[in-house]
Amino acid sequence: MITNITLENFKCFRHVSINPKLLTVLIGPNGTGKSSVLQALLLLKQSVGEGRIRCQGDFINLGGPSDLVPSFLSDEPVIRLAFDGKENGSEFRCNVRLSALLEPMPQSILPPSFSANAVPLKKMRFVQAARGFVRPSYPLGQEPSEEISLTKGLSELEELLATNLVYSTPMQQLSALVEKVTGTGLDTKMIPGRRVEVKSLAPNGTVNIVAEGFGTNALIQLFLQLIASQKGATVLIEEPEIHLHPKAQADLAEVMAETAKAEDKQVIMTTHSEHLVERLLLLVAEGSLTPDDLAIYSFAKDEKGECSASEIVVTENGQVEGGLTDFYANNLETLDRRVKALRRPQ
Repeated sequence: MITNITLENFKCFRHVSINPKLLTVLIGPNGTGKSSVLQALLLLKQSVGEGRIRCQGDFINLGGPSDLVPSFLSDEPVIRLAFDGKENGSEFRCNVRLSALLEPMPQSILPPSFSANAVPLKKMRFVQAARGFVRPSYPLGQEPSEEISLTKGLSELEELLATNLVYSTPMQQLSALVEKVTGTGLDTKMIPGRRVEVKSLAPNGTVNIVAEGFGTNALIQLFLQLIASQKGATVLIEEPEIHLHPKAQADLAEVMAETAKAEDKQVIMTTHSEHLVERLLLLVAEGSLTPDDLAIYSFAKDEKGECSASEIVVTENGQVEGGLTDFYANNLETLDRRVKALRRPQ
């Protein structure tokens, strides 16, 4: 499990440090740096075995090295990407410093110790926001792929997912998890031409996944990465709630928590869903989770474009100190406007 992530002079951050737990939720308005935390880890992951930082790789494309530097800094800073954690009872530490980021960038060469501490990165899995099948069928690959690369775009990603569903995924488990959230199970069917068709198993019949609501479709990659990852892996998820009804968002939070705890897998997610966060807090109140299982960080950006993150303390009874102002402020504004509208002269 990763226990600390520290970034300095990276993208929109001068300095940020978060301490992930079993479930870590990053909340805040758009453009406040939530995704940048995940990108820092993915940047390191796709640089394993390269000898230097690889800005454009299998999981993310961040432009060139100079695009990693915060725009609010006038000098040429040293970028620091660091994370600590525990692996099989032993502690690990990765601390990468990069300077002189213009090409060629000899100072971006990774130290020899990087590979020795890269085991957590190799086990890490990523679920990006753009996901779901858009074609009725896909060609079956020769073998499953442990890593889901994005180098050739979403079309290749969908083909890899379809192939993995046939070869290596415990389909019954995947179907059961999706059904808990949307009430719809899943299956695969081979059709002529060595092609894979993903089927939705709804109570009223079986249909191709592209004819099903997109909420079920978007869950496939999420649960695939979660259950197919190794024990002890960290799974990074961008907006798990996309395309889901509020009740399904809450149910998804519960299923992710149950799976992460049962299979000893860490989840770090960005979200805009108060329903998801509220359900996780309810699980703490009910005793299914403890405050030591759940970390919530709120992100913000100042007038100069510098982003920051602050931890929201979760209490034993599932409450948060100071409230979830990121969500509730909007609710209060809407309520205030509603009252004023009702009082408006007719």
